[in-house]
Amino acid sequence: MSKAFTNEDTPTPDETEALPRRERRLPITAAGYARLRRELDELAQRNPTAPSEIGRRRVRVLVQILESVDVVEPALVDGRAGFGTRVTVEDGDGRQIAYDLVGPDEADLAAGQISIASPVAQALLGKRAGDAAVLRRPKGDVEVTVLSVAAAG
Repeated sequence: MSKAFTNEDTPTPDETEALPRRERRLPITAAGYARLRRELDELAQRNPTAPSEIGRRRVRVLVQILESVDVVEPALVDGRAGFGTRVTVEDGDGRQIAYDLVGPDEADLAAGQISIASPVAQALLGKRAGDAAVLRRPKGDVEVTVLSVAAAG
């Protein structure tokens, strides 16, 4: 193939080894930090002499995350939803769901942990039990009532 048909902007494998650095540190709960640290330790113990390519990439990602976060204590101030809190809401049909508001690197939707940067978390931040909120979702907005706010854990 001639040089004319190659993409000069495509990085070489050596250039992709280093992950981009974050300009600002992100928050993480103590539990989230411990979970990521355990994952890193488990990857290192599995096959330290010849890890898979996927394993090497995940190790690099985990190291970068752990170096670029600050452990932040939950912010349950005046009963309001904040970082590290669990917010339980109820929709108009009586369905209840609880969200733990956590840092972006520890979000796990299946576990009910959502990033404080997400639209749902943004709608809940600062709310107290009894407050209404409109959650913006891909399938449409949902109005909910906050039932409780507590420290996540």
